[in-house]
Amino acid sequence: MNEFYVRYLPKTPAGIAKRVRLLVGGILLLAIVCAIVFAKVQRTFAPAAFEYGNELSFEGTMEAAPYPTLVITRPIALGETPTSSRYILVGAGKHGADQEAAPFIGKSVRLKGQLIYRDNKTLIEIMPGTVARTNAAPAPQASEQDLGAAVLTGEIVDSKCYFGVMNPGRGKVHRDCAVRCLSGGTPPTFVTNNYQGSPATFLLVGQNRQELSKESFLPFAGRAVQIRGRVYRSGDDLYFSVAPSAISPER
Repeated sequence: MNEFYVRYLPKTPAGIAKRVRLLVGGILLLAIVCAIVFAKVQRTFAPAAFEYGNELSFEGTMEAAPYPTLVITRPIALGETPTSSRYILVGAGKHGADQEAAPFIGKSVRLKGQLIYRDNKTLIEIMPGTVARTNAAPAPQASEQDLGAAVLTGEIVDSKCYFGVMNPGRGKVHRDCAVRCLSGGTPPTFVTNNYQGSPATFLLVGQNRQELSKESFLPFAGRAVQIRGRVYRSGDDLYFSVAPSAISPER
């Protein structure tokens, strides 16, 4: 005999109750599976950080080309050859560090800043008005190596956000922010997933290692591009030296 559910009765018929339990159990199991699959396909945030509020003191030599950089002598043991680390400098907000660094180019300085880092790359956000001259010896210069011509596909990002201030600091969702930061003087960075078979990041510079004109890369910020140029290594940093006309949408 077919069962019939009467709402005001205290108990649901056994057959209907069993089907309802199976249906609810199936829905719960499907929800759990969907949640697990959704979590698996999501891209995790990159291991990047911005030590906001943690002001540290740094001493080194101020360089300008192609972007403001603090060169710091690494600690060494007795008898070892001095080496240096290079920290790209950025300003507060959506600005580069040109204004803060300009009076001290080529000088030994002390400054306060906040660290920005991702993978093996570290930047310093200068605290306004903290740069001062010192009498320390200049930091040793890193050797430069020409790694040859390359044609690479990837994305142009602003270095400040990409290396830790924003996460994710790239892609379509970050395009408007990248344009504003790059317009304000934040050094442009080129990110690729396939440089000699591995992911890599490059400071994007013009020919002869000069600062690249903003007009040549701003229209392509946050977009997939192809770039022809020449790769250089200076210390731990990679530079991609390109002509203004060498940037085009990815084919």
